[in-house]
Amino acid sequence: MLLPTIHFAGNCNEAIEFYKQVVGAEVLQIFYAKDNPATQDQLPPNFVMHSEVKIYGATVALTDGCEEPPSAMNFTYTLMLDTAEEVTEVFNRLAEGGRVNEPLGQQFWADLSGMVTDRFGVNWNVLTKTMPLS
Repeated sequence: MLLPTIHFAGNCNEAIEFYKQVVGAEVLQIFYAKDNPATQDQLPPNFVMHSEVKIYGATVALTDGCEEPPSAMNFTYTLMLDTAEEVTEVFNRLAEGGRVNEPLGQQFWADLSGMVTDRFGVNWNVLTKTMPLS
């Protein structure tokens, strides 16, 4: 099993709540430093050691496992949604406090597609499901 992991610098809980609201993330499990006797005195109580969330059927891990926000420039999560309305809503919510890298528009591979970096530095490509998966 391949489990992509997004690293945060102390704000993983905030990111989980954001993704629950914006992309309907479902928390499958979450482990805090306060629950680990080996780390409970060394890390903040709400430091997320490991969590797993389901986003549109895919499982992704999230952790506070870094001291500084890592560069996400070479990694993008692609959300293929059913309608242009869904694409527009999710794209706009991800863009709040973030940065639009490619505005929403029609592409030859999708009726509507855009790229955004959210306020946590995570890259997203949000598009309609119009291209066949191979």
